[in-house]
Amino acid sequence: MFHLPKEITLHNIESVAPHLGTGPDSLLRIPETLRVTLNDNAKTRAFHSAGCELRFRLNSPSFKINIEACDVGATQHGGGLAQILFGDFSHSYVPVVMGKNEFEFSQPNHENLAKVSHNPIFNPKLVRVLLPTHSAICGIKLEGDFSAPEPGDIPSRRVLHYGSSITQGSGSLSSRESWAGISARNLDADLINLGFGGGCHCEPEMTDYLCARNDFNFAVIESGINMLELDPETAEANIRNLIHKFSIAHADKPIFFVGVFPCHNDIQNDFQGRARAFRELVETEVKALNQPNIHFIDGKQALDPRTGLTTDLTHPSPAGMIQTGEFVSAEIKKRM
Repeated sequence: MFHLPKEITLHNIESVAPHLGTGPDSLLRIPETLRVTLNDNAKTRAFHSAGCELRFRLNSPSFKINIEACDVGATQHGGGLAQILFGDFSHSYVPVVMGKNEFEFSQPNHENLAKVSHNPIFNPKLVRVLLPTHSAICGIKLEGDFSAPEPGDIPSRRVLHYGSSITQGSGSLSSRESWAGISARNLDADLINLGFGGGCHCEPEMTDYLCARNDFNFAVIESGINMLELDPETAEANIRNLIHKFSIAHADKPIFFVGVFPCHNDIQNDFQGRARAFRELVETEVKALNQPNIHFIDGKQALDPRTGLTTDLTHPSPAGMIQTGEFVSAEIKKRM
């Protein structure tokens, strides 16, 4: 059950629906009507609260929050950690396990925060509850004295990210420390995270949904490793459809298509395998459009495999998330 005062603002949360169609009502990042059309991994990961936030101003000295989870996955990649922030300042990490989890947090010294908060991205008086990257949340209750976010508390521009588990944040401690979160922060943007672990298949239904959204200023599309799992004909048709339709639908916005990040397919094939071929396909399609707002970023250059990958040779380590976020944001700054 969700007991949220009216002053609480939800971010990156599209709706509430029964978990996997039959379970308790849970937070959902996309419409339920879209979720049921996607592949099985995306159907599950759409309930994972990557990039989902509760936002408010806190008037009381502290607040209590009860978070109930009906699924906690990818714990080897930090999947069950929530993070509390005051603006850009991290306050606490807390583990969220199956069932009910109750926490209490106190106000920091705002006078001292203000001394180091010149031109903040998020106002330090804004409380941000970042929900876990790989957990399905079926209940939240808040206790305290709250007021709604005020103008200027949140960045004026937003970036939409679509991609695989790497975009979702597998390997990072929280959504803020994912490469997408780091890149967004470097670009003074508010992040919309639509990463789906194992489920970034760029289906026509997902493409149509992304084309219909108009709540962002620029977009980053990770044409990622999940596409390598599809038969080549389907993968190529899906990515071509996404590149062309999305570019037309958002011709007024900068769009960055990121080629496959370094992965096990590269290592096994001395960087001559299908991952390389798919990068080349995406780059060719983007360049063929010859539109000034459409750009290709070579994901293979994003990190140093010696320190940036985990042992599966696909998911970034926390260091790799930093490297990737710094690389992608630097590439975007060159072009935007």
